[in-house]
Amino acid sequence: MSLDTLDKLKRNMRTGKVSMYDLFKEADINQNGKISSVEFRNIILKLNIGFSSTEIGQLMDFANVCKDGLVDWKSFVKRIMLK
Repeated sequence: MSLDTLDKLKRNMRTGKVSMYDLFKEADINQNGKISSVEFRNIILKLNIGFSSTEIGQLMDFANVCKDGLVDWKSFVKRIMLK
């Protein structure tokens, strides 16, 4: 994934009008800290950052830390902060 894509996401997480965390919590119906890759894609689209479909795919690959098809919020954020 390009650093530009990651930088756009980080910038939006800090200054966006819509909170990615709030959208994640809303999608996390059973409150286990994980959501499906489809729900994650919907969150990225709701943020309206202007990512291409390729960039969204890269973010989804990046977010699925455990490769189980679920996105874990804590693992995702930890991974973003390390980049």
